[in-house]
Amino acid sequence: MTLVGIIASLNYKDNFPITFGEKTLIPGEPLSTKEEGMKYVKEKKWQQAANSFKESLKKAPNDPETRIFLNNAKVQLNKALPKYTIAVSVPITKNNNDQNNALEILRGVAQAQDENNSNESSNRFLLKVKIASDKNNPEDAKQIATALAKDSEVLGVVGHYASDVTIAAKSIYESRELVAITPISTSICLTKTPLSIKSPICKNQNYDRSNGSKTYVFRTVPSDTQTANKLENYIKQNWNEKKVAVFFDSNSDYSKSLKFEFKKAFEEAGGSITEEFNLYEQNFNPAQSVEEAVEDGAEVLMLASSTNTLEQTKKVVKASAQHELKIIAGDDVYTPDILNIGDEAIGMVVAAFWHIDRSNTNNESSKFVNKSKELWGGADVNWRTALAYDATQALIAAIDRQQTRSGVKEELNLGAFYASGAFGKIEFEPSGDRKNSPVQLVCVVRKNNNNYEFNICTYPEQLPKIGILRTNSDGENVNIREQCTRKSKVIVSPPSGTEVKITSKPLKQNDGYSWYRVIHDNKEGCVRDDVITEKK
Repeated sequence: MTLVGIIASLNYKDNFPITFGEKTLIPGEPLSTKEEGMKYVKEKKWQQAANSFKESLKKAPNDPETRIFLNNAKVQLNKALPKYTIAVSVPITKNNNDQNNALEILRGVAQAQDENNSNESSNRFLLKVKIASDKNNPEDAKQIATALAKDSEVLGVVGHYASDVTIAAKSIYESRELVAITPISTSICLTKTPLSIKSPICKNQNYDRSNGSKTYVFRTVPSDTQTANKLENYIKQNWNEKKVAVFFDSNSDYSKSLKFEFKKAFEEAGGSITEEFNLYEQNFNPAQSVEEAVEDGAEVLMLASSTNTLEQTKKVVKASAQHELKIIAGDDVYTPDILNIGDEAIGMVVAAFWHIDRSNTNNESSKFVNKSKELWGGADVNWRTALAYDATQALIAAIDRQQTRSGVKEELNLGAFYASGAFGKIEFEPSGDRKNSPVQLVCVVRKNNNNYEFNICTYPEQLPKIGILRTNSDGENVNIREQCTRKSKVIVSPPSGTEVKITSKPLKQNDGYSWYRVIHDNKEGCVRDDVITEKK
């Protein structure tokens, strides 16, 4: 890298949200060792910067920004290999959900950078990463895209987050001939396909490309069409329900896209959308909306909500609990905040494009998970991390073959292009959509007394289910215990024949029995699997 290039990477204004390592974009007070490292980066004292960032990671191993700063400093110390630069644009705001989403993406980028730069026996170049924050805002994204396009060192971008944000920046990337790969944006309007061209929700999109017919914006995430089809098929195959009420955000391109695609798929399969509720409305009333949905005959609530309407979505989930409605949701609902709802969320089915349980059956995924646990201090990662990793891997593979912006674009547009990702090959359609992109569905289940988690929906195909308590002798009661063991306290003993709500699959315990978690009369506990039968 030239001296001019090094200086250029540090010459953004102090308050402009792009960093190579000289400043943090994460809100809050950084560790003193990280602060020292950033000071050394400004002074171009790369060894001291690397040492400080290493110390910081010992105290906060789950900080991907520091990991990227460390990798960047180490790149500057290597005089033997060529160095090439990409950028990642993430939604860093003061909002906790946005911060978590940004960190999840940065972990995927940092892991791919770390693997490339650490593979000294076979790597042919070292990767530098610039971090930008677009605040998940279309206007900010345009400024970021313009700044990155002017920076001649940047050969590609991983980003952005929300579909409307990526769509806003798309024309800039195309006009400046800079490739962007989004790991998150799913709107059908983002890529040029026969479906998007004809869709009424994409009527304001300009798909003309002045730089030829090649694509500049790609994605490693499935489109909303694939997610909608998966959700529709799940309802048909597992619930056999015909009436669905849809909740969406009219201010989100992603939400409108998913709603549109789901409605089309569900109605084509013979179902009926009873009502559409706009979560973005100023006077939106969650409880009243759920009551109206029930009155209209809805059997399922479909949540096509965005991250910006997550609080309203949580209230809808809570309000629906008393009606025992089934709930199915899009990928923006795949967040720890939903798990914090508690019992009311049990049984929700949520789209996720990769779930850590895949590591049990997939070699690529297992390698990715093991490496991520090593990097991040044992912490689990999710689909946002995996698909950001894939986006970075695609750029690395393209840069390995051609080291110019036009070359990277040409490589990604080749029909024969592929790269190795978190759970398999990364390949692209001519539109920029990913080939054979999977949609995984996960269910909210209770992990233990006060904790909940997402599990792949392998059993039952939907939760909760109804179970009927039974004994070997008529007239006897069945003990529901506080914990899943015979030594645990009995909290209630309903008579044989009582119906209860099943909230977990049967789990084998150390006492030799398998136990279900159930709810009866607002009390939750455990029963042995030999004293309960699932209601057909």
